[in-house]
Amino acid sequence: MPDTETIPPATATATPSAPDARRRVSPRVLAVWFAVLTVLAGLLVTAADSEEARAHGRGPAVTGAWEVAVTVGTGPDATTAVSRFVFHDDRTVTTDGTPDENGVPQYPGTGYWTARGKNVFSFYVTHPGPTEPAEGVFPGTVHAVHLGRLSGDAFTTTATAFTVLEQDGTVFGPVTVSARGTRLG
Repeated sequence: MPDTETIPPATATATPSAPDARRRVSPRVLAVWFAVLTVLAGLLVTAADSEEARAHGRGPAVTGAWEVAVTVGTGPDATTAVSRFVFHDDRTVTTDGTPDENGVPQYPGTGYWTARGKNVFSFYVTHPGPTEPAEGVFPGTVHAVHLGRLSGDAFTTTATAFTVLEQDGTVFGPVTVSARGTRLG
């Protein structure tokens, strides 16, 4: 048998990605990228506009105004607030937010929605939160991604939310969220 030459394995000094060269990604950056990529993926899944999709039975008839009870958290510490959501034909969603004791909406929000099947839809919504911690609510801006199922004039969703505190970039979450909507009018 001919002699074979053994090639020594590469050493740690020859690798370009030594442990000291790693860069950490902040949780805030990860949360924002998670939200953005989820929304983009949802928007790319459905190429037809909402009217065409509904006309051909490919998307839910979620457009319109809804009274929505949003529950933040699970178990005995969960809090529920009711507000009005409007799913527009241009795939935007707006919410008035829960009214305060004077009837003025506290946390109005905006976002985007997409049909994901005959009775399935998803939406991303963001809204400001309180400036100080409140019962069941973190201060900062809320970013939530919902996956919902439509049944007649009602829907349910489950969601994951993060709150970003603008002062220092602190990210709270993930937080489990659920919602139940009833069509208005």
